[in-house]
Amino acid sequence: MRLRRLVIATFLDSFWCGFSVTRRVPRWAGFAFASGAVVLIIWTYYAYTRHHQAVLANRVGSQTESSDPQTLLAAADHFYWLNNGPAAGPLYEKAEKLFLDKADARNALRAKIGRLRSNAGTMPFVDLSRFLGEQLQTPIVKDDKELRLRCLVAKGYTDIEIDYRATKRDWLEARELANDLGEQQWVTRADGELGLVAFLEGNPGHAARLLGGALLSTMTSGDVGGQIRFLELLGRGFEEVNRHAEAMRFFNRAIKLAEEERDAELPFMAYEGKAQALVAMGKPNDARNVIENALVKARSQQKRGHEAQLLILLGSVAASTGDRTQAIQYLEQAGQFASSVQFYRMEADAMFELAKLYRDSGDLATADSRATQGLAASQRVGDRYYVPRNLTVLAGLKAQRGRIDEAKALYDQAEDVVEGMLISVDEPYWNSSVAASQSQTYLQHFELVARTGDVPGAFHVLERVRGRSLAWALQDRNAFPTSESEQTASLETDVAGLQVRLMQTNSATEREQLLDKLAEYERRLGLAWTKGDAANTRLPVQPASLPKVQEVLKPDEVLVEYVLDDPTSFCVVVSQEGAHIRVLPAGRKEIESLSQQFVGEIRTKATGAELSKRLYAMLVKPVPEAATATSFIIAPDAILNLLPFEALRDAQGEYLLKSRVISYVPSGTILNMLRHGEKQKPAPKPLLAVGDVEYENQGGAGRRIPTPASIRGRIERGIADFSGIGLHDLPETRAEVEEIGKIVGSGAVILLGKDATETGFKKQPLDQFRILHLAVHGFADTQYPERSALVLGADPQSSDDGLLQVREIIRLRLSAELTTLSACDSGVGKLQGQEGISNLVEAFLVAGSKSVVASLWSADDTFASALMEQFYRRLAQGEDTSSALRNAKLDLLTKYGDQVSPFYWAAFIAVGETSTPIGIKQQ
Repeated sequence: MRLRRLVIATFLDSFWCGFSVTRRVPRWAGFAFASGAVVLIIWTYYAYTRHHQAVLANRVGSQTESSDPQTLLAAADHFYWLNNGPAAGPLYEKAEKLFLDKADARNALRAKIGRLRSNAGTMPFVDLSRFLGEQLQTPIVKDDKELRLRCLVAKGYTDIEIDYRATKRDWLEARELANDLGEQQWVTRADGELGLVAFLEGNPGHAARLLGGALLSTMTSGDVGGQIRFLELLGRGFEEVNRHAEAMRFFNRAIKLAEEERDAELPFMAYEGKAQALVAMGKPNDARNVIENALVKARSQQKRGHEAQLLILLGSVAASTGDRTQAIQYLEQAGQFASSVQFYRMEADAMFELAKLYRDSGDLATADSRATQGLAASQRVGDRYYVPRNLTVLAGLKAQRGRIDEAKALYDQAEDVVEGMLISVDEPYWNSSVAASQSQTYLQHFELVARTGDVPGAFHVLERVRGRSLAWALQDRNAFPTSESEQTASLETDVAGLQVRLMQTNSATEREQLLDKLAEYERRLGLAWTKGDAANTRLPVQPASLPKVQEVLKPDEVLVEYVLDDPTSFCVVVSQEGAHIRVLPAGRKEIESLSQQFVGEIRTKATGAELSKRLYAMLVKPVPEAATATSFIIAPDAILNLLPFEALRDAQGEYLLKSRVISYVPSGTILNMLRHGEKQKPAPKPLLAVGDVEYENQGGAGRRIPTPASIRGRIERGIADFSGIGLHDLPETRAEVEEIGKIVGSGAVILLGKDATETGFKKQPLDQFRILHLAVHGFADTQYPERSALVLGADPQSSDDGLLQVREIIRLRLSAELTTLSACDSGVGKLQGQEGISNLVEAFLVAGSKSVVASLWSADDTFASALMEQFYRRLAQGEDTSSALRNAKLDLLTKYGDQVSPFYWAAFIAVGETSTPIGIKQQ
């Protein structure tokens, strides 16, 4: 038996957290993260708040005793720089009075600006913005660059709650003035705030670059207040695209920094974001405790903006637990409060959440009223990023009232805005995350169009989002730079060194220190690779029309695209003869529950016979075309990305495998692109295969690698939840690879033992091989798919760490007809809503492989090797990829009998264009 799945950690573009690795047949090693961590967080909050209040009261009290206004002003600026308005406000106030007594109008105004901004939460932002705007027009401010900079900064921080367009003007001028004055730290602060503006403009790619760069600059300069601010903003950005675990790391970092800097204010935004992430992660009680504690502090400091935001979050918590009445109460209170103090963005948030709650309760009139109010508030702020949300809520209300054409137009408008945002994102994982965060728009639109019987229209809606990031990458493969600059090469070396140390430590303290260090170096690397805004010039990917997809299908093929939702799920069935929308007899929750149970049973080596029959009845039986087509091409949705359809049984107990050839694609558009791609001459070399990596001879790093045991355990856990065990050698992979080499012939290139390293693999002319076969350990993580990797050997003469990661794979240039990942969990990844799944398979497709064979769990080593040998024999006989894989599985069933668990044969699936035979023999 051999295990394939590694665990490691990284940050942002890359905040590393952790995973586990195995190759086939996992064992439990580790323990679940205790809920006591949340208790510790809450206790820490109380202790920190009490201590912090006492320390600040003493320090501010001692500062206000001074009678020198310049001393007071400097002390106030110190607190202001640390985002601590409550401490800065009294100092500015006293300085202002003393300057007035001395008839120093210039400095009195400077202190007044600081005082008003420090106390901004106690007055309407509109009034404060108006006052600051008036001051900018006065001669004293026009003629004094330093004073004007201070005024613009205060106005920039204020206008973000009113109108991001005004904020942009404020910060652009502030950055120019700061440059003139040589105040580089204010230049950095301006860049970070302009990053927030870019996000609200609907340009998340540019936003990530600006905010990431600003964070690194504040780390270099030691600007703690700036670090806290930008960590909070980056965390909120991750939270917006449902990357909750990553968001939590940013929020925790911000909280930790604030705790270490005694003069910093309590980081409200970090606590708010943390609570929101806890709700999304299914921990509403923990979230409620964090919110209520922060609410007490916000009210004591008259932080009205934070108070409104916390009330909205309490409403979200109540809604998540099914308490609609309590949710409405909190949100109505928050909405009225935000409206009274003219916090338009918060008012919009509250109103749209209320509109959904009233809609779901059947009160459409009130829902319409709240949505209308929310739209008016949102239009005042003008945030483009939230336009799709607003339009989707309104479209849903129009549809429920029978105004179908108006609803369709609103959905179309929302999707056009989403498309514009996606163009700015130049990395597949980010692209997938942004698309996934907007899934509800496409899902509601699809259901509306499907119920009208418009099959081409419904198919078009699906194809606008399904596999969108992959489609963009296939359309513009040159978008990812492949040649390393001196800067990226150096950073890759630094990152690799830190990752090796991370794998070798069992110390929690050292791990956190390494994670923090990786935070800086991984972010620098991400920025180095994606420098610039070239993405903004790219054209949107046009989805394939229904007739085009029908044209590429063969007579015996049927494409089945599943759409899971509650209370009703659907599938779109496409063949040469026609297309239909079929309603499935179960909703999303039931299908997901059964699928998880079924895969869980298989992982324990049981047959899962009864569950497989129930799933067949839900997913296959409702498709009449299944009775005649001999080849199924499945475009899965949600949990179905992890379900092997081959192992489903009909009413008579026969596996679907026995009657159908089954393959998988992200979408009809991807199938069309792969089959209609540029016709290139086949790569000259038949095979590059890697196996028998010397894992246990790498300094013992592998002895601390944990392994997964179930699909549920893996999804819910990362490396921080485990203690380590060994990453063993895989000696049977040598026989596997050597046998495949014999089948292929003399043209095969085989890397074994000391030659099976990451460096050795990369040195090969990868674009010259028709087939890549990697029989290695692998790791997949459903929280951080960009950090998933194949684990090769580490060459001591190279700076490589032995991890061939997703971020590296997408920059390869391949011309492969097939890539076989003979490693565990290589088909597993993060489910990205209607966009699909992000995993190693997607990375190799992006790199240029037309198809990928991957595994959905850890397979038995003996059976896996036997399956692979049969698979390649059949490829050599001229069978296409999906047929060869199917027949290899049937060979095993014939040999061992139908009663053998699908665990031993069903893990490997074929994804992509798998219908064309590969010239496996040397030409």
